[in-house]
Formats: sequence, structure tokens, C-alpha cells
Amino acid sequence: MGCWKWVNGVLKEAEVNVTDANKDGIDQVIHKCIGEKSSYGRCSADWRKARKEINESPEMRNKLIQKLKALT
Repeated sequence: MGCWKWVNGVLKEAEVNVTDANKDGIDQVIHKCIGEKSSYGRCSADWRKARKEINESPEMRNKLIQKLKALT
């Protein structure tokens, strides 16, 4: 959980509360999102850079929020 503390704002915006039951799903969504974006050259595979890129790109942030909302 600590490696994606930076996404707390995104989780709050998506109205997703992290629980033991959903944290693996949340982790998968985040990893998949960063992996997909980096493979297309739109985001860094480096989590620190990815955080900045996602937070600065409304499009990327909104896509991640929508994927997280789908978990609930």
C-alpha cells in the first residue's frame, strides 16, 4: 500500500475506500494503468515520474479514476 500512497487523492476523488477485500484490485488497476501508459510512451514506468505525469494530466487522471470507480 505504501508504494501508491500518492494515489490517495485519486482514490478519494473516485470515492473508493481501500479495504482488505479490494486493495489487490486497486493495486492491479494502478499497475495496469501505469504499465499501459508507459508502453505507449505516455507515462513513465518509474512510479515517481508516473505520479507527476498522472497528476498533471487531467485525461490520464480521469481515466484512472474511472477504472477505480469500476471496482465499487
